[in-house]
Amino acid sequence: MALRSGQGNAVLTQVPWVEQRALLLIFPNDELMRLLCFFSMFFLCGFANAQWEVGQTDWLLIDESRDDREIPCSVWYPAVASGSEIEPEMGTFPSFVMAHGFLISSMDYTGLAEALVGAGYVFVSLATEEGFVTSHGDYGLDLAFVANRTAEGDIPGLLSESTNGRVAIGGHSVGGGASWLAAAQNPDIDAVVAMAPAETNVSAIAAGENITVPVLVLSGSADAVTSPSDQHEPIYNAAVNSPCRAFVSIEEGGHCGFADPGTLCDLTEFGFSGLSNAEQLALTLAMAVPWLNYFVRDEPSGLDEMSAVAASSPILSLDLSCAMGIAVQKFPFWQIYPNPSQGAGKIENQSCEILTFRVFNGLGQQVMSDLDIYPSGEIILHFNSGLYVVEACDRQGSVQRQKWFID
Repeated sequence: MALRSGQGNAVLTQVPWVEQRALLLIFPNDELMRLLCFFSMFFLCGFANAQWEVGQTDWLLIDESRDDREIPCSVWYPAVASGSEIEPEMGTFPSFVMAHGFLISSMDYTGLAEALVGAGYVFVSLATEEGFVTSHGDYGLDLAFVANRTAEGDIPGLLSESTNGRVAIGGHSVGGGASWLAAAQNPDIDAVVAMAPAETNVSAIAAGENITVPVLVLSGSADAVTSPSDQHEPIYNAAVNSPCRAFVSIEEGGHCGFADPGTLCDLTEFGFSGLSNAEQLALTLAMAVPWLNYFVRDEPSGLDEMSAVAASSPILSLDLSCAMGIAVQKFPFWQIYPNPSQGAGKIENQSCEILTFRVFNGLGQQVMSDLDIYPSGEIILHFNSGLYVVEACDRQGSVQRQKWFID
């Protein structure tokens, strides 16, 4: 079912993480309230504390192992104010490294980039292989290289202290195929998100069996450029060794709806009458953000949120297949790292609310009392060697404890 007039009640909803643009959502009466209820919960927890402005900068990375290959990137990040080369927001953030589609530039995913920045991610978009003649093999290697550099924090300029080592990769169209090639190289990544992935001339399908991280494929049912049955599904099915796989079909979704409107991609879907770019992007984010939060931010509710929105929407279908035990997270709402540590370590709040922390030594004596940490915030603590217990308390009085070893 397409989101068009004449098919149900019209509700105008402001979606703050898609450039504050109005999105017209039209659903049958019995589906509408359930979907709006989900979106309300999703916004309140996932985005209520995402108040960051969007900064933009550029990187130029050099892969010395490939004859000093230059890999330019366009980068969006949480900043103290909107604009180019603006000071980044305090704290550290996970990253999403993106590979664009054929004849689409690194700058043609502004809506997706700004939305993920709003969700607390650094968004890195590759600017290689933008011409008519492309090397898919090099493209996959570029993506793996940038992911590794980002995970290591070996990045230039403003963001050298802003990434936390957690990285997901993804791509659109041929970039989606390249994300399969990159993931097969076993880079230091946590998850993959492929949007309308295309088979590549170094076969993404053949590379799939070497992928050992969680993978998500987003597919528009009305995609006439890369057929779901001929490309999206075989690419997805090839990742047989992934510990958790998800395939999302967006009914009446197209090939170009993952990118900004007005790109050259739109010419390949001339006369397309399915979902608008804004509609498809909103549905994409409703599935991709919980997926990323689960595997990159260790938020335990992510897969449940995906299942809830799919169950509440008449135009989304979700095939989720995960190994037993995949849902168990070591630190579901906050973490201490490193653990064990030497002299000093960090406590990071990964929940969507303020947590109050206390620390006790091995004798049960309180050595730090009632320190509030805001969502995505962190503190650095220095203690003598020994065993400590860190206690976190939320506003409802629930308490979690973790042991912390300091050498």
